Amino acid sequence: MRSVKTAILTFITHHHILSLLISLAVFIPLLVHVPKIKTVSSIDEFKLHDHPDSIFYDKFKMTFGNDEFFVIAFEADTIFSTETLTMLLNITDDLELLQEVREVKSLANIEDLKGSEDYFEVSRFLDEIPISPEKLNTLKKKAVSNKLYVSNLISPDAKIAAIIVYTYDRPDDAEYRKKLIRKTNAVLDTYRNQKIAFYLAGSTTLNNDISLYMEKDTAVFIPVTYVFITIFIWIFFRNIRLTAIAVLNISICLGSTMGLLAICGITLNNVTAIIPPLIMALALSDTVHIFSHLEKKRLKLYPHKKDALFSVLSDVFAPCFLTTLTTAVGFASLMTSELAPIRNFGFVSSCGMLFEFFFSFLFLPPLFFFFSSDKIFTIDSDGSGLSIFLSNLGKKVQAHSKQIVIVGGMICVISVIFAKKIDVETDFVKYFKKESPVRASFDFVERKMSGVGSLDIAFSSKELDAFKEPANLKIIEAVQNYLDSLEDVDVTCSLVDFMKDMNESFHNENHAYYTLPDKRQLISQYLLLYDSEDIEDFVNVSYDQARISARLSTRSSSQKRHLINTIKNYIETSFLETDIDIRLTGKAIQEVGIIDSLVRGQVTSLVLASLIIGLCMFVVFRSFLLGIICFMPNLFPLIINFGIMGACQIPLNTATSLISAVALGIVVDDTVHFISAYRLQREKRKSVVDSVQTAILGKGRAIIATTLILSMGFLILGFSSFVPTLQFGILTTIIMLTAVVGDLVWLPAIFLFKK
Repeated sequence: MRSVKTAILTFITHHHILSLLISLAVFIPLLVHVPKIKTVSSIDEFKLHDHPDSIFYDKFKMTFGNDEFFVIAFEADTIFSTETLTMLLNITDDLELLQEVREVKSLANIEDLKGSEDYFEVSRFLDEIPISPEKLNTLKKKAVSNKLYVSNLISPDAKIAAIIVYTYDRPDDAEYRKKLIRKTNAVLDTYRNQKIAFYLAGSTTLNNDISLYMEKDTAVFIPVTYVFITIFIWIFFRNIRLTAIAVLNISICLGSTMGLLAICGITLNNVTAIIPPLIMALALSDTVHIFSHLEKKRLKLYPHKKDALFSVLSDVFAPCFLTTLTTAVGFASLMTSELAPIRNFGFVSSCGMLFEFFFSFLFLPPLFFFFSSDKIFTIDSDGSGLSIFLSNLGKKVQAHSKQIVIVGGMICVISVIFAKKIDVETDFVKYFKKESPVRASFDFVERKMSGVGSLDIAFSSKELDAFKEPANLKIIEAVQNYLDSLEDVDVTCSLVDFMKDMNESFHNENHAYYTLPDKRQLISQYLLLYDSEDIEDFVNVSYDQARISARLSTRSSSQKRHLINTIKNYIETSFLETDIDIRLTGKAIQEVGIIDSLVRGQVTSLVLASLIIGLCMFVVFRSFLLGIICFMPNLFPLIINFGIMGACQIPLNTATSLISAVALGIVVDDTVHFISAYRLQREKRKSVVDSVQTAILGKGRAIIATTLILSMGFLILGFSSFVPTLQFGILTTIIMLTAVVGDLVWLPAIFLFKK
């Protein structure tokens, strides 16, 4: 290993131009692909594609069509005025003309049954717009008494109307939702000028808003990260040349990583959007360790720049290689996730770490040769304020080692207690801040009308025309009645509602007949008379598949999970002897699947990362005890992180689920550098006390510098428009800061515990 290291470092220091050219030969082909990066505008990225529920859901949509929709709601003193109904009709007509729209439903175009004795006909509910108050009031009473309309197209108090827009399923058109929402807003803008406020909510608008906010985040993250990193490099090293070299190296690492992202066809989403600031911050890790060894006194030992630089690189190459490996392993462990965005994040980030090591040693050192030695070797560590602080810190740790170990252990125990309160949550609406227009729109629609979350109950039979049989319709009715009794279900709709409406209309609008027909012949007669496509959303043409569509009042994925389990239990215990297959499907099922995947992924990635990193520690240090000791200060900040999440009610979501594996891979870096320095002193026969003190003084500057710079890199994520990304940034910053305490206080105290 030493001969390989010597050969590599000799090549770098003696053939710096060739080394520079090789690094550029790797970088440029990757850079040219950066403009090809695409931004995804769909939360469908978080779908479990090969899961049985997902496969069934795809088949279900092939039968009943794409179930994606969004709601446009607005409020007036009363919807049933001539002016308001005219506006509703005009908006509905304009939206129907948009080529991106599959279907529009509102009071302006919804079908209505008008019946008499032994006959009914289908016509538009708003066949004409009344002028007289009496007719408007009659129309209002009719609307608020219709189960199919209330809380769906009209509020119970008739002050809010909703237009439901159904979309096409166009996964290959990345701009589809953006175009649809842009054109929809263009239609609505005419009426906004009349001081009408429109509230858009649904999966389509959510997808679009996530895409727009993410683009905004990316535009902020990179320049702000550059500013912070430049400032901190200057503060720590007070050298404009080193600052410029560091920024250039960061740019090379970032460009290569983003180029790989494009080459692999990986899109930017609210998980992978974390990669740019993350790689920029991590690219400084090895850079800072190299810079920290550019001491003036080294030139006295090695007057020639090549020899001095060879000495610097020899000191940091092995620990930097090991830290790169452990960090890459931390990221790579996320590739076990069932969710594609998390897998992609793990893959690209781990490759980014390899780029970082490659360029930090093959690209960065040759740049030093373009400047005189006295402009590069400028660090004067003797007698500096930081050196005095580290010296005093070492003495304090030595004097209170037992108390430090005990207090650290107590903090861990308390954190574990709070960690038990962590929930798993994938409410994508809560990804936006409370004051955001997105949250305001969803809150309005769900508070005033009904939830925009959807759950479907799919019914299937092996017999054709099965759902023309009264007995089978009664099964659908029983399930629907049970759904209506549940607190988290707002409105439901099924073939049963249409059959009841037909039966009532057929009997001269006598509400006593708002029941299911009890004879198949009568059901067939009704269906023959019913001339509307609305029913096709709830039963297929062969009548062997049917559905109940439910709108949910809760967005919480954990509450949805409880609701789904409750419904499944009811179905399994109530319909044991039926030949009808009943299965839950829809977007709510997908969200619950994400919950399970996040929990499994968190455990799997953390265990896998721990095992591989532990094995690396054992191989490098050739000591089981050192491997165990190495882990203790790294688990310390992770445990505190989980304690904070539990205490502050921060859920495990698509971003915070990344923290454990990512943080473990990062925080182990400084531990490796510290233990390497400690072990070197012990090999020189120095005492534990002296070895600890020397390690604190020798590595403390770099550990503090890298930690503060990494913390600033992560803290920049606090500027995010997305709550999970913001939480990821703040929590990881806390981990970085507590990791310093673990490495410079708790770890030395453990070494000194028995002394």
